[in-house]
Amino acid sequence: MLKYVGQCLRAIYAFVIAFLGAIVTVLIGDTGFGDITAGQWISAILAGLLAFGGVYQITNIKPSSGG
Repeated sequence: MLKYVGQCLRAIYAFVIAFLGAIVTVLIGDTGFGDITAGQWISAILAGLLAFGGVYQITNIKPSSGG
């Protein structure tokens, strides 16, 4: 159970970075959060969800002990 917590935390971190990266491209100049359109919010959320899903599904492979 605990191994999935770390994986989930990495996926949440990826979501936050992707979401903020999509939002920051819109917030240039005098643009505020109220000026963001619904389509731009959906695009940012979609980017975050794709990042979350991509990271959460990746399994960490333990290195072999050699040989």
